[in-house]
Amino acid sequence: MKKTIILALPYLYGLDQCIEKNLRYLGYNVINLCYDESRVYYPTILHRIKSWLIKLFYGRAEYKEYEKRKTYSRYSDDIDYKFSLLGNKKADFALCIRANVYPKSLIRLIRQNTKYCVNFQWDGIDSHPDILEYMNYFDRFFVFDPNDIQKYSQYDLKHITNFYFDYDIPENKRSANTAFFLGGHQANRVEQIKDFIAKANSIELPLDFYIVAKDKRARIAFDSDTSIHYVHSSKAFSFEQNLYKVQESAVVVDFLNIIHQGLSFRTFDALRFNKKLITTNALVMNYDFYHPNNILVWTKDVTSEQLAAFLTLPYQPVPTEVKHQYSFSKWLESVLQ
Repeated sequence: MKKTIILALPYLYGLDQCIEKNLRYLGYNVINLCYDESRVYYPTILHRIKSWLIKLFYGRAEYKEYEKRKTYSRYSDDIDYKFSLLGNKKADFALCIRANVYPKSLIRLIRQNTKYCVNFQWDGIDSHPDILEYMNYFDRFFVFDPNDIQKYSQYDLKHITNFYFDYDIPENKRSANTAFFLGGHQANRVEQIKDFIAKANSIELPLDFYIVAKDKRARIAFDSDTSIHYVHSSKAFSFEQNLYKVQESAVVVDFLNIIHQGLSFRTFDALRFNKKLITTNALVMNYDFYHPNNILVWTKDVTSEQLAAFLTLPYQPVPTEVKHQYSFSKWLESVLQ
């Protein structure tokens, strides 16, 4: 009999769809509780006034919890229906990712209807410290930033990396000798990106760079550099479209978000599709899949000549048994064991 798993994570460019596909590929029944929580929701003017009063008199924490309850209230009928599919039984597992996007009442409901409940915090706890208020709802709690283990040693945290999807992704047979980057605009990595673009252009490395923002800040920050495609957040690639772009590229480029030290999905996308990786995250050198022919750790001291030399090195295939350790299948086995 198939196991049933509840999936709960932020609405993020179709990431939930990729995870659901991989879970079904592995034989699970999936109850997907991912909803678009990004849009502000005020059913009436009274709700807007109440929200303002709560923030004024009860503080930010109570205000945020109220906003979460209000946001997810618009999906209450669908949530009730999905829980009704369980009948009088509990789901075997619940996989939550960044559970703090949900109101505690909904995470409590998931906990009550699940035999085994885990959370994976991929953005680093410092980015969303309110997740610590949710700890008691989970049997196990995983973080992708290894620094969180020591920083929050009073909690029973376990480290695990991100992963690559190992369901059957249609092959993209198009091939382009480009360096591919897709990421949201962050002011703290503008100078790194500018430095890389200048050196890449000096050796005529074709770039396929996409920077996502909801306004003109990225275009202004990069002085409308034509090496970059500026994408509005409403039109960004889905996660699966991103995987197709990785397949057709020669190199995946990764600029670390400085608020955490975990390895990004880009690292593992490159691993799955046997692509070279250029990353600003030096921690990648500590992993068993690292090979200097395949991965270049980027700093401002890397010269154009060193970049060109790296690109000429033959890719060294990663042993299958090593590569498998970072697949979604193995990742899921680890978090649910």
